[in-house]
Amino acid sequence: MKIHIIHTLISAMVFWGVYGPAAALSAEDDQYFLDRINEIRTAPYNYAIEHLECTPDFLKAKGIKPDTTFARYTLDERLTAMAEDESQLMAGEEITVSEAPPYYRLTASTGGVVSFFNFMSRETAFKIVINYLFKKELDNESFDHILSKDYSSAGIAISAGKVGSGNAWFVAICLRSSELVSQIQMLNLINQVRADPEKISEYTNPRREDYENDPIITELIDGEYKPLFFDASLSEYARAYSSYLLNGTYQEPLSETQTAMERVAHCGYGYEGDAVQESYVQIPSVPGESSPPVDSLFVSLIYNELIAWPTGYVVFLKGSQDVGFSMSFQEDESYNISALSFVVGKKAPNASTDENADINNEQTVRIYGVLFSDIDGKGLYAPGYELIKQTVKVYDDEMQEQEIQSAVTDNAGHFFMELPANQQYYFKATIGGVPVSWEGNDGNHLITTDQFVKLTHTPTPDVP
Repeated sequence: MKIHIIHTLISAMVFWGVYGPAAALSAEDDQYFLDRINEIRTAPYNYAIEHLECTPDFLKAKGIKPDTTFARYTLDERLTAMAEDESQLMAGEEITVSEAPPYYRLTASTGGVVSFFNFMSRETAFKIVINYLFKKELDNESFDHILSKDYSSAGIAISAGKVGSGNAWFVAICLRSSELVSQIQMLNLINQVRADPEKISEYTNPRREDYENDPIITELIDGEYKPLFFDASLSEYARAYSSYLLNGTYQEPLSETQTAMERVAHCGYGYEGDAVQESYVQIPSVPGESSPPVDSLFVSLIYNELIAWPTGYVVFLKGSQDVGFSMSFQEDESYNISALSFVVGKKAPNASTDENADINNEQTVRIYGVLFSDIDGKGLYAPGYELIKQTVKVYDDEMQEQEIQSAVTDNAGHFFMELPANQQYYFKATIGGVPVSWEGNDGNHLITTDQFVKLTHTPTPDVP
């Protein structure tokens, strides 16, 4: 994880005026420092004018208006432990850091070093660091940490040490998203089948003649399903909905008398859509065994949707655009249950069809992408195959030299972009020096609506 280092030198009397390397932050300290970040997130316009002397015109040009607000970060103990390791490493402490596998969709680390020759409290040093990071984000128009919409929780640690002959505070801030890797892996599988419904055969294994004789399979294959995009508000409500289904009651302020849309509005900052639909799938498993892996749950979901057809839960639900869901596991003396709670949302279309391309040039499309290693040669994404922290670039398809945009894959191999509609695009990543590109829809790279883009890397076999 990348650390941004800030060196701020304040010269005066030379004496050691900090609390010592071993001083750890208390829970009250953690909350105090997090509140300073949330002060920016809840009122970035006012904070920037008061503390960074930014002008209203400068902020509005960056997309920050007087009423702009971001959801508050929450404290996370695991992130705090990671931040402690980060700050102590920055301070030169000899510690052993265990590299845990990525558990959340996105994780990040940032922070800085403030060196000085006179007394400086860690509160002052922390303010210097976050003001620097905030101003840097405004200047670069890239809201990666302080104003990020991708992260939901944070951990903060500050260690004391020295830089040369001076004293220093080493500030580390660790962030994570609310979405789990397993949730995005499930969405990768769902969108892969929605993009190419014939791939259902890879999970149900019907004989070829079954396609011709089974009207359900035929209708599914002939359907058109645009990709679903993960929505944090819908996901937050999906967790509350799952709790309600398991416990028989909603936690306040939610209630059964509200509509699903009204309940969603209470979670996060609400869902800006026209409608939402709830669905719930229970999948029994063998007593004493742990929750099934994501791909097994996906196969069970496919069979549940075939049984319930023409009612679609999520995989074969037409017209939907956004989704939030919760995968929970309940253990009982006699049985185990894996519960999948989905909340699917629908908005007005954000892109045109081919016929209306000329009059909708200002519209945009969303790209749901996945980059993975095709280890078994089937050309299908599967959990564990994803390639993480890789850069995917998109080019004008005619030029193929002019880079339009880029994105970095998350811990589930997923990436997201927004692009002008009704243009031809070429997607490319480079893995181990080997270019990997999107073949598109039978070579047609014209994108008119939200699009699923799959980039498949074929690993080079080891030669003995």
